[in-house]
Amino acid sequence: MNAQLKKALQFGLISGLVIIISWWITQLIFAPAEGEPYDFSQGEFLGYLTMIVALSAVFLGIKNYRDTTLAGVISFKKAFFMGLYIVLVASGIYVVGWMVYYPNFMPDFMDQYSAYQMQEYAKEGMSAAEIAVKQQEMKEWMELYENPLVMAGFTFLEIFPVGLLISAISAVILKKKK
Repeated sequence: MNAQLKKALQFGLISGLVIIISWWITQLIFAPAEGEPYDFSQGEFLGYLTMIVALSAVFLGIKNYRDTTLAGVISFKKAFFMGLYIVLVASGIYVVGWMVYYPNFMPDFMDQYSAYQMQEYAKEGMSAAEIAVKQQEMKEWMELYENPLVMAGFTFLEIFPVGLLISAISAVILKKKK
């Protein structure tokens, strides 16, 4: 196995596991009392913050590859592709992790999220008719999400663009000429 692949697997695994472990920690800390609804008000922020922290392994992986394998020299292109490989591994782990976690440990997630979102629409002042339309759209989306390929695709698209951005930023910062 070549050094680049080895580093991508190593740092991608670290990144993916950090994200999956964060789900468990978040569930333990923020789980509602029995019968209470989930509070999603900070969920999106917390989710993306966790991704950014976990994907810091991209930066560390590129730096490690540059310093240990390439004698401290790396082009933007090589650095970017190294980051991309790490992100692909981390994204794959993220998708597989969610495909196991969601149905087994949060099977009511979509129902809870839908109820929360409808409350938010009401707080925003939407009429009952507008909320009914949104509720129907959410129901259709939830049915679509039950398809494992759709679920995997949407889950991949949650993390991959963030990782791509981190790869580009890391490549700019870490590129080093002779």
